[in-house]
Amino acid sequence: MISLLIFSSILLVLVISSQGLQQVKRHQKNDVQQMLVNQFVKRLEIDAVHYRVMAISDDALTIFNTKTNTHYELGIRRGCLCLYRYNGKFMSYLRDVKYTGFKKIAPHWYQITLKFTNDAVFKEEVYINEYTT
Repeated sequence: MISLLIFSSILLVLVISSQGLQQVKRHQKNDVQQMLVNQFVKRLEIDAVHYRVMAISDDALTIFNTKTNTHYELGIRRGCLCLYRYNGKFMSYLRDVKYTGFKKIAPHWYQITLKFTNDAVFKEEVYINEYTT
């Protein structure tokens, strides 16, 4: 009886520890994803000094790069948030993205909603304004 009580107590401690470790891993993955989303926003805003948004839909932004005189679309292709050209070339920003939502919230300000395959959701605001000299 005593050995069964000790065994049950040890098993209970292991189960609780395992659940705690799973929560820590989940939080770490969300923190890493948040960091990647922040890097994406910074990178997009740095590049955006040459961008002019031509059209916006629920799942994509159509962008014209005034420096390269090229049209791009920012959207999901095969689970990857990419800036791609119509000739098939693209620049990858984020992987494992299940859903994107784009919304204009003010002149040159856009809200981007990103939902990942692990169901983590991030909403970020991005400033896109063509630089004029």
